[in-house]
Amino acid sequence: MFRIVNLACGFLLTALPATAQSISQHFGAKADSCYQRIYTADHLIKHPTQKVEAIQLSHFVQDSAQMPGAEMVMRLAVRLRGQYTWHTPALCTQREAKLSCGIECDGGRFDVVARTNSSILITGGSDIYFNDCDASERVLQRAPDDKAFLLHRMPLSNCMH
Repeated sequence: MFRIVNLACGFLLTALPATAQSISQHFGAKADSCYQRIYTADHLIKHPTQKVEAIQLSHFVQDSAQMPGAEMVMRLAVRLRGQYTWHTPALCTQREAKLSCGIECDGGRFDVVARTNSSILITGGSDIYFNDCDASERVLQRAPDDKAFLLHRMPLSNCMH
Protein backbone atom coordinates (compact mmCIF):
# COMPACT_ATOMS: atom_id res chain seq x y z
CA MET A 1 0.00 0.00 0.00
CA PHE A 2 2.80 2.42 0.91
CA ARG A 3 4.42 1.79 -2.50
CA ILE A 4 1.16 2.62 -4.31
CA VAL A 5 0.77 5.85 -2.32
CA ASN A 6 4.38 6.83 -3.14
CA LEU A 7 3.82 6.14 -6.83
CA ALA A 8 0.58 8.14 -6.81
CA CYS A 9 2.28 11.08 -5.04
CA GLY A 10 5.18 10.96 -7.48
CA PHE A 11 2.76 11.00 -10.41
CA LEU A 12 0.86 13.96 -8.97
CA LEU A 13 4.05 15.94 -8.44
CA THR A 14 5.17 15.39 -12.04
CA ALA A 15 1.72 16.33 -13.32
CA LEU A 16 1.69 19.71 -11.56
CA PRO A 17 2.32 22.76 -13.75
CA ALA A 18 5.81 24.18 -13.74
CA THR A 19 4.89 27.17 -11.58
CA ALA A 20 7.91 26.52 -9.40
CA GLN A 21 10.14 27.45 -12.34
CA SER A 22 12.17 30.57 -11.70
CA ILE A 23 11.25 33.57 -13.81
CA SER A 24 14.87 34.76 -13.54
CA GLN A 25 15.97 31.91 -15.83
CA HIS A 26 13.95 33.61 -18.59
CA PHE A 27 14.70 37.26 -17.93
CA GLY A 28 18.03 38.10 -16.37
CA ALA A 29 19.89 41.32 -15.71
CA LYS A 30 22.70 40.30 -18.07
CA ALA A 31 20.97 38.42 -20.89
CA ASP A 32 18.61 39.41 -23.69
CA SER A 33 15.58 37.22 -24.33
CA CYS A 34 12.72 36.82 -26.79
CA TYR A 35 9.38 35.02 -26.42
CA GLN A 36 6.70 34.86 -29.07
CA ARG A 37 3.48 33.18 -30.14
CA ILE A 38 1.86 33.37 -33.55
CA TYR A 39 -1.53 31.72 -33.46
CA THR A 40 -2.48 29.44 -36.34
CA ALA A 41 -5.59 29.99 -38.43
CA ASP A 42 -6.95 26.73 -36.99
CA HIS A 43 -6.47 28.00 -33.42
CA LEU A 44 -8.19 31.30 -34.24
CA ILE A 45 -11.15 29.48 -35.83
CA LYS A 46 -11.55 27.44 -32.62
CA HIS A 47 -11.34 30.65 -30.53
CA PRO A 48 -13.50 33.14 -32.46
CA THR A 49 -13.54 35.71 -29.63
CA GLN A 50 -9.73 35.82 -29.36
CA LYS A 51 -8.49 39.10 -30.83
CA VAL A 52 -4.72 38.49 -30.57
CA GLU A 53 -3.19 36.72 -33.55
CA ALA A 54 0.44 37.31 -32.51
CA ILE A 55 2.15 38.37 -29.28
CA GLN A 56 5.76 38.91 -28.31
CA LEU A 57 7.57 39.79 -25.08
CA SER A 58 11.25 40.62 -25.11
CA HIS A 59 13.92 41.92 -22.79
CA PHE A 60 17.05 43.72 -23.93
CA VAL A 61 19.58 44.62 -21.25
CA GLN A 62 20.35 47.97 -22.91
CA ASP A 63 16.69 49.04 -22.56
CA SER A 64 16.77 48.51 -18.79
CA ALA A 65 20.14 50.29 -18.53
CA GLN A 66 18.71 53.34 -20.33
CA MET A 67 15.85 53.70 -17.83
CA PRO A 68 17.34 54.41 -14.40
CA GLY A 69 15.25 53.22 -11.49
CA ALA A 70 13.47 50.52 -13.49
CA GLU A 71 14.16 46.98 -12.35
CA MET A 72 13.51 45.57 -15.81
CA VAL A 73 12.17 47.03 -19.02
CA MET A 74 10.37 44.68 -21.40
CA ARG A 75 8.93 45.23 -24.86
CA LEU A 76 5.41 43.99 -25.48
CA ALA A 77 4.20 43.67 -29.07
CA VAL A 78 0.69 42.57 -30.01
CA ARG A 79 -1.00 42.15 -33.37
CA LEU A 80 -4.79 41.98 -33.30
CA ARG A 81 -6.72 40.29 -36.08
CA GLY A 82 -6.49 42.36 -39.24
CA GLN A 83 -4.56 45.24 -37.63
CA TYR A 84 -1.00 46.50 -37.37
CA THR A 85 1.36 45.36 -34.64
CA TRP A 86 1.37 47.63 -31.59
CA HIS A 87 4.47 48.01 -29.37
CA THR A 88 4.89 49.38 -25.87
CA PRO A 89 7.52 49.25 -23.14
CA ALA A 90 6.55 47.60 -19.87
CA LEU A 91 8.26 48.24 -16.54
CA CYS A 92 8.54 44.98 -14.60
CA THR A 93 9.41 44.07 -11.02
CA GLN A 94 10.07 40.55 -9.79
CA ARG A 95 7.63 39.52 -7.07
CA GLU A 96 8.27 36.01 -5.78
CA ALA A 97 8.04 33.63 -8.78
CA LYS A 98 6.56 36.14 -11.23
CA LEU A 99 7.19 39.45 -12.92
CA SER A 100 4.60 42.12 -12.32
CA CYS A 101 4.59 44.51 -15.29
CA GLY A 102 2.93 47.85 -15.88
CA ILE A 103 2.56 50.14 -18.86
CA GLU A 104 3.29 53.84 -18.27
CA CYS A 105 0.50 56.46 -18.26
CA ASP A 106 -1.96 54.02 -16.67
CA GLY A 107 -1.69 51.77 -19.72
CA GLY A 108 -2.56 48.58 -17.85
CA ARG A 109 -0.69 45.72 -16.23
CA PHE A 110 0.03 42.01 -16.57
CA ASP A 111 2.03 39.27 -14.89
CA VAL A 112 4.60 36.86 -16.33
CA VAL A 113 5.33 33.42 -14.87
CA ALA A 114 7.62 30.64 -16.02
CA ARG A 115 5.90 27.55 -17.42
CA THR A 116 8.82 25.42 -18.63
CA ASN A 117 12.50 25.95 -19.38
CA SER A 118 11.53 27.44 -22.74
CA SER A 119 8.10 28.99 -22.21
CA ILE A 120 6.38 31.71 -20.20
CA LEU A 121 2.78 32.58 -19.47
CA ILE A 122 1.41 36.13 -19.62
CA THR A 123 -1.57 36.27 -17.31
CA GLY A 124 -3.53 38.46 -14.92
CA GLY A 125 -3.77 42.19 -15.11
CA SER A 126 -6.00 44.48 -17.06
CA ASP A 127 -6.65 45.81 -20.54
CA ILE A 128 -3.44 47.02 -22.20
CA TYR A 129 -3.30 50.48 -23.80
CA PHE A 130 -0.73 51.02 -26.55
CA ASN A 131 -1.01 54.80 -26.56
CA ASP A 132 2.47 56.17 -25.75
CA CYS A 133 0.75 58.53 -23.29
CA ASP A 134 -1.32 60.20 -26.01
CA ALA A 135 -5.05 60.04 -26.59
CA SER A 136 -5.15 57.53 -29.45
CA GLU A 137 -7.23 54.43 -28.82
CA ARG A 138 -5.16 51.31 -29.36
CA VAL A 139 -6.27 48.88 -26.70
CA LEU A 140 -6.11 45.15 -26.12
CA GLN A 141 -9.28 44.32 -24.21
CA ARG A 142 -8.36 41.21 -22.21
CA ALA A 143 -11.81 39.61 -22.16
CA PRO A 144 -13.20 37.14 -22.91
CA ASP A 145 -10.52 35.09 -24.69
CA ASP A 146 -7.36 37.22 -24.40
CA LYS A 147 -6.53 36.71 -20.72
CA ALA A 148 -3.58 34.28 -20.86
CA PHE A 149 -0.89 33.77 -23.49
CA LEU A 150 1.65 30.95 -23.59
CA LEU A 151 4.80 32.18 -25.36
CA HIS A 152 7.87 30.19 -26.37
CA ARG A 153 11.54 31.15 -26.44
CA MET A 154 12.63 32.34 -29.88
CA PRO A 155 15.89 33.56 -31.43
CA LEU A 156 16.65 37.17 -30.53
CA SER A 157 16.37 38.11 -34.21
CA ASN A 158 12.58 37.49 -33.96
CA CYS A 159 12.27 40.33 -31.46
CA MET A 160 14.48 42.94 -33.11
CA HIS A 161 12.66 45.94 -34.52
